[in-house]
Amino acid sequence: MAATAAPLPAITFAIPYYRNRVYLRQAIESVLAQTLDSWELIVVDDAGPEPAGDLVASFNDERIRYVRNASNLGLAGNWNECLRNATAPLVTLLHADDRLLPAYAAEVVCAANAHPDVAAVFTDTVIIGPTGSPARSLPDMAKRLIGRPRGDHDVVGDAGLAGIAAGNYLFCPTLCYRTASIDREPFDARWKFVLDLDHISRLLLSGRRLRAVRRPLYEYRRHEFNETASMTADSQRFEEELRFARGLVERAALMGWSRTARAARRRLLVRAHLAIQMISDLGRRRFAAGKQKGSLLLHDLGHRRRRHP
Repeated sequence: MAATAAPLPAITFAIPYYRNRVYLRQAIESVLAQTLDSWELIVVDDAGPEPAGDLVASFNDERIRYVRNASNLGLAGNWNECLRNATAPLVTLLHADDRLLPAYAAEVVCAANAHPDVAAVFTDTVIIGPTGSPARSLPDMAKRLIGRPRGDHDVVGDAGLAGIAAGNYLFCPTLCYRTASIDREPFDARWKFVLDLDHISRLLLSGRRLRAVRRPLYEYRRHEFNETASMTADSQRFEEELRFARGLVERAALMGWSRTARAARRRLLVRAHLAIQMISDLGRRRFAAGKQKGSLLLHDLGHRRRRHP
């Protein structure tokens, strides 16, 4: 009698990893704590300085695999490699320094099954600091002021993308993608910070929809050693965010999506965050960094006046 193939897992968790084994261990433990057992976990090590094959093997769970790239693919390349390694119909890119709350898998799988037309499901988020304790920044609090339905809802079309462009309230690592709905290489290597926001925008501009689960099921960690922190310090993230917003204005205008174009043109949250960081730099006597951010803000404000007198 022929052997029966093992059923596919309901969801793949793919962790793009480079360094920090302590946080990686916590991320893996959060997958093991899921109330839904039908999952697989793939740790994709981008040829980083702290190999973690022994750490992954120590869990002794056949649902967990470790892949180490032969060479460094970069952020976008490794994220795309994570997706290529997924076998389940749903896949979440769990960041190596973040954690899932126990009901994450069960809730996103349920939402995806109940709404088979959505390209991805995302959840609300708990912000944590380096030690795992709750944390909050001023931009995080500002995002909570963005008007959104309190219950679960779809994000679609001009209105949906305008809300994201205005408040960037969607924490992209919470996204659980339907693997059949995404390209082989959805993340664009031109970007280092907004590559996930760029992908989301392209999904919505192409007519796809996202499903919001309004419960905090993902712990997003902020700490000084992650890529976001370093790009914030030297203004790279703001340069990218502003360049992305300008491009989104043009793409939305071509689609006739006036609300999205207006929100991207104003880019209030990005400008406010840039101004706050500039003031913080000056207050801490980081004058070169503060001057750089001030020049960037003034140039962007001047760019808007030149384009829209």
